Amino acid sequence: QGKLVPQDPKDEPASELLKRIKAEKATLRQAQGKGKKEKPLPPIKPEEIPFEIPENWVWCRLIDVGTTQTGTTPPTANKEFFGKDIPFIKPADISLSGINYENEGLTLAGLEKGVLIKENSLMMVCIGGSTGKSNYTNRDVSCNQQINAIKGLCGVSGQFLQYFLQSPYFQKAIWAKSSGGTTPIVNKSKWESIPIPLPPLSEQKRIVAEIEKQFAKTKQLKEHIIANQQATEQLLKALLHQAFEVKEMEEVNS
Repeated sequence: QGKLVPQDPKDEPASELLKRIKAEKATLRQAQGKGKKEKPLPPIKPEEIPFEIPENWVWCRLIDVGTTQTGTTPPTANKEFFGKDIPFIKPADISLSGINYENEGLTLAGLEKGVLIKENSLMMVCIGGSTGKSNYTNRDVSCNQQINAIKGLCGVSGQFLQYFLQSPYFQKAIWAKSSGGTTPIVNKSKWESIPIPLPPLSEQKRIVAEIEKQFAKTKQLKEHIIANQQATEQLLKALLHQAFEVKEMEEVNS
């Protein structure tokens, strides 16, 4: 909402960032031989906006800040597709503490049947009870069809997207988009259509820095609490041992 770090009037408005992203996406489509323009999503309606944001921020849809993908699994019957050339990420490999790259992997041949997720992409589980679980990848990977990914453009980092997509607002929004009864699922088109408030690029960096700072303080506080608990336990043991010795001496003297 623009309340975590101070606003800087010198920041380039997020609307200008969106223009650059749009131009870069058009360039990428041409380079990939996709001549048609990306089909625009409907404008964001007033009832879709849940809170006010600063003047130099802008409401947009998730897809507006980068390129989106959904993973796929190469045919499992072909063992030549699975190996150690590139990590193959599944929902269980993603947690708030990071991504486990050491489980299953693909060969280069398997990657041709899969999807390449570029470094610094945000990956989110979009099916089942783990819907909404996410983290950003620090290397090129592939993933299965239960995961959607977005690669931010023009400097929008996967780390910033990670922090925002874990916000109560986005988590509530993604569950509202889910369908499928006992097994909830959010397809890519629904996922990428969720409105997000986009800050200027400079403020995004300040937001990430502030969150990292607060996480570091939280870690120090946890370590301090654990150290105090351990010291308290040692003191209690010493007191109990001393009381036991005193009781034994009293019994001997009596």
